[in-house]
Formats: sequence, C-alpha cells, structure tokens
Amino acid sequence: MAKQRVLGNRYEIERVLGEGGMAKVFLGTDRVLGRTVAVKVLSPQYAEDQQFVARFRREAQAAAALNHPNIVSVFDTGSTGNVHYIVMEYVEGRTLQDTLREESRLTPERSIEIGEAVAKALSAAHAKGLVHRDIKPGNIMITREGQVKVMDFGIARATTSDTVTQTAAVLGTAAYLSPEQAQGETVDHRSDIYSLGVVLYEMLTGRQPFTGDSPVSIAYRHVTEDPTPPSRLNPDVRESLDAIVMTSMAKAPGDRYQSAQELIDDLRRASEGMPVAAAVPLPGDTTQVIDRGGHTQVLTGPLEEEMEEEEERGRRVGWIVFWTLLILAILGLASFFLVRALLTGPEPVTVPDVVGFNRVAAVQTLEEAGLEVEVVRRARDDVPADQVFRQDPEAGTEVDEGSLVRIFVSRGTRMVEVPSVVGLSQEEAQQAIEDAGLTLGFVGQEPSEEDPGIVISQDPQPETEVEEGSAVNIVISTGPETVAVPSVVCDSPEDARSEIEGRDLVYQEETEEFSDCPSGTVARQDPEAGAEVAPGSTVRVWISLGPSPEPSPTDSPTDGA
Repeated sequence: MAKQRVLGNRYEIERVLGEGGMAKVFLGTDRVLGRTVAVKVLSPQYAEDQQFVARFRREAQAAAALNHPNIVSVFDTGSTGNVHYIVMEYVEGRTLQDTLREESRLTPERSIEIGEAVAKALSAAHAKGLVHRDIKPGNIMITREGQVKVMDFGIARATTSDTVTQTAAVLGTAAYLSPEQAQGETVDHRSDIYSLGVVLYEMLTGRQPFTGDSPVSIAYRHVTEDPTPPSRLNPDVRESLDAIVMTSMAKAPGDRYQSAQELIDDLRRASEGMPVAAAVPLPGDTTQVIDRGGHTQVLTGPLEEEMEEEEERGRRVGWIVFWTLLILAILGLASFFLVRALLTGPEPVTVPDVVGFNRVAAVQTLEEAGLEVEVVRRARDDVPADQVFRQDPEAGTEVDEGSLVRIFVSRGTRMVEVPSVVGLSQEEAQQAIEDAGLTLGFVGQEPSEEDPGIVISQDPQPETEVEEGSAVNIVISTGPETVAVPSVVCDSPEDARSEIEGRDLVYQEETEEFSDCPSGTVARQDPEAGAEVAPGSTVRVWISLGPSPEPSPTDSPTDGA
C-alpha cells in the first residue's frame, strides 16, 4: 500500500488516520469532486480471501445506501489490483473512546444525548436490514460541533443475506459482544442494542461492565454474569437510567428493547424526567439466568432444587461456551501468549506519581517501574509546555508489570493549523484566518499577474501549526507591474537614453525635426511623460533641428515705365 498513492485513478492517499485488525484507514482526496475523504483499505491477510472480499464489497455497497446524519456516509467501494477499499465521509473530531479516556465518565445528560444519537443511526440501519455488529466507543465519532456519527457500517451484516454465519461472530470486540455473538450464534438487530447498552454503561460509570484477563474470559462473563447496576458505581445515575441500561443488556434478546426506536423513546422519557417503559432493576439479591429457550428467569425464593438444577445447567452451558470461544481465540492468537497470560500472570506494580514531571522524566520513571507509556499531548494554557498534568491509571494504582500508563502532556498554548488563503480576496482571507483562531497581521502590496486585491503570498505557510491567536501576514496583488515613462523632452540624447533605460524601458531614436528645443536635444517623445507602460516597452524620441527658420521676404514686382 505504501507505493499505491492513487486508488481507482481517483482517490489520492495522503496519510494514515488509524488501523484496526481488518483494515487501515487513510486520509485521502477525491480528485474528481475535490473533497477530503477517508479511505479504508482491507488488510492484506483478508485481501487474499476471495470469499471475504466478495462479502466486503457486497456489504459496503449495502452500507452506501444508508443516508443519515448520525452515520458516516460510504461514498464508494472498489479494487485496484489486490487492494480493496471503501471510500467514506471524512469526519473531523475524536472518537467516544478518546473522550472517555480523557474524561473518564460523562454526565447522565450527555450520555443520554450520545446514546440517543447512536440509537437513531441504528434505527436507520435496521430499517434497511443492516446489523452493525461492532458498536463500541471506538466506532462512535463526535465532531468538533458535537454531532455524533457512527462509523464502520462498511463491515455490517445484511440480515437478509447468507453472510450471517457463526464464524463471523469473532469480528466484534469482546468487551461489547452480546451473549449470542459470544456463543457464535446467529445475531439480529437486538445484538446492536445490547452493545449500545454496554456503551451507555461505560459512559455513565467510566468502566466496562465486564473485564478479564483475556477476550475469552470477558466474553464468558457476558454470557454468564449480570452487570452491577450503574447507579451503584455512580450515584448521579437515576433509577430510570438503570432500567434502560439493564434492559438493553438483558441476556436473552427477547428481554431487551425489540427495536432501536423503543430505546430512543425511553431515553427521551428519561431525559425529561418521565417514567420509562423499561422495568426497574430488580433488587440485588435476585439472580437472572437464561433457560434453554433463551428466556430470562428471576429466582427470588429458596427454591434450592430448582436453583441447583439451573446452576448445573448453567455450568454445562458455560463450559461449552468457554471451550468454543477458547478454540476460536487460539485460531486467531498465538497459543503461547494466551497460555502464558492465563497461567503465569505478571508481577503487580504500583504506578508512580509523575504529575508535574516533564515528559522525559515521566517516561523514564514509568519505564524504570516496568510499565509501558503512551504520551498524549493536549493544549493547556495553564500548564507549562512539556509538563505532565494528568496520568491514567492514577498514582498508587496496582497494575500488572508491563501495563500501559497514559500520560497527558501539555502542549502549552493551543496549536492551530494555518489555512491556505492564497488566491482569495483580502476579505475572504481575513475571514478564513479568523475562523481558524488566528488574526490578520501585516497586509503588503505587490504587483503580479493576479487581479488587484487577490492574495498572492502568506506567512506562515499553509498547514503550519502555530499558537492560537498568532498573526498571519499576507501580500495583496496590485495587478500587473507598470513603469512611469520619464520626461526627456529637451534633454540631450545621452541623458534621455540613460533616463529611459534606467526605468527598464527601450530607447529608440526617430527622425530629426524642427522644434523649440535646442538643436541636438530631444524634440518630442512617445509615449508622453507620466504614461504607465509595461516594463520593456519602447519609448521613441525625435531629435530637434532647432527652431524652424523664418520665411525669406519676397520682393514686390516692379511695374515697367
């Protein structure tokens, strides 16, 4: 892909935006329409699988039919040689995953707002027969204006096609898998509702409902365990929101919301303080189990024999699920690393406190403690540049050796990118500069082939990163360059030539003629003095013969006598 800079003779590839297990996403330009796009290129290991490629194309074309403000649009799909790609709308912003990393958890109001937007996107997709299958914070974009957009419908599954298979279940992300996905069963639109319930849970609590040492153990817990109600982890969560999340995450699809619209309606009721349709969560001493028909039962009394029977049945189902998922994991992962992770486990490490350190010292301190480090730069006017102002996990937390610690380092004043204003009028350039958070600096003027008033150069150059509020200097065209013709009448030819050629003009003598100027000087010139002409123009001069002579007197005729 590094050598393939243009796909389909149309999409110019610029730089990598992100990378996942199935594909890599590039920033690109549509040469035909002149717009910025995101181009997702299928990973080489999948590009060799013709059946997967055919499904990739078919499902991308189905996703292209989706047109909704909360869905990242798919514009095109194609292949160039063995490179298979999807062209999508380019969205400027950050993922919900990045937002949660920085803010830990969101307010209930903001969580409802985002959840409702995602549910609207799912409702539109489900109406077209598409199931997303991988709803997670990393696939939810929040634009700079706060609009929510769902990504990656290009790998969705059409519920009416034969592409829904058990082996495809492993494409989802373990932390957000529905129980039926984790067990390799056929899924429908209610699996997306479960995954959105997990996302709502994480927004409200700042943590995922189930964690574990491996994807297998996490998926197993989705099948066999109930999550702790969000309100027990965040007292700001109301009972109605508890009900919405727990209903969305019901083990049996039949016990969840049966459509995304039902979830939208309940989220709106919760935001307005009205009663919701979802059942209020049961007391903590009740237990939910899934029977063989996929229906949820609630055990509240001392029915010991029934409980023992159900527990034994659950253990049998759990072991079947466990071994199935373990086999799938081994097919996708190196068995050596899986066994080592399950059996040996690293030594615990106490995370050092590096807040207030400069970046170099913080990285060195954490690495010496046996931890991995990721540096995240953020603009902070109140923190000196290159100083750590936050870390995740916090100091004193016990983590495994080799765990990742993310440190947030100040970039000082917020940096912004200088826009390109060459070719714009002065008014348009000033507006573009101010829209970028910068100010208009010195405005110079120079002649050029551009029309008067058009920007012909700028400083700093486009795409340069500068501090917010910095000045951008521009130079405005005064039109094509001209030269004023000097006055050389009555000058000597030598002086006239020197004056004319000194103005980057061409001196040319014409014939001699009588004039009021002294003989041997310039009698007249063309063009006249003061005329504006292009550099290199010719100035013609006539040399004076002096004043015209007076006519000789004529004698009067004499009459004969």
